[in-house]
Amino acid sequence: MRDIENINQLQELDIDFMGIIRYPKSKRFVSDEQREKISKQAMNKGTVGVYVNETFENILQDIIPLELDVIQLHGDEDVAFAKALLEIDLKIFKAFQITADYDFDKLKEWQKLAQQYVGKLFFLFDTATPDYGGSGKKFNWHILDSYKGDVPFLLSGGISKSDADTIKKIKHNMFLGVDLNSKFESAPGLKNITELKTFIEKLRK
Repeated sequence: MRDIENINQLQELDIDFMGIIRYPKSKRFVSDEQREKISKQAMNKGTVGVYVNETFENILQDIIPLELDVIQLHGDEDVAFAKALLEIDLKIFKAFQITADYDFDKLKEWQKLAQQYVGKLFFLFDTATPDYGGSGKKFNWHILDSYKGDVPFLLSGGISKSDADTIKKIKHNMFLGVDLNSKFESAPGLKNITELKTFIEKLRK
């Protein structure tokens, strides 16, 4: 999110979090100038700062202006980097790029970290792309059955308004929620509030 009016409209919906992307290569990048405008708005929903291989110092500089509740690490960040953020009492969504043959055993180190910081670290499973997400494409959700970990996860990647019924059929014990983005936009960073409202109502029934 980056448009002030759109942000205020979104905050009226039954959502839990709102993302602000601080990755310069993203079509939804929030510049420093836009950050300052957003910082003047009252946030009544959880705010997620989205980063890809960003420096620790730059992330810290965003926390207060953007009232960040969660840091989403969407790049190749390691466990030590995440631990440093958890130590300053932030929640983390750690994104993983899921392929057709993804090996969830690779997440063991992250699961150990989550056990140290219960309720602070969550996973986000997104479609694998060369550009760290933002493809608007789904991965095969059946692979989620192979995830046997105990860290709750969000589902991301190409979710559209026609997916509500399929999502409601996912019965994985660790399935926490969905990350909605490009399929609910009229332009990059500009959400279609009506379509989001309809979808959320259907999903929450």
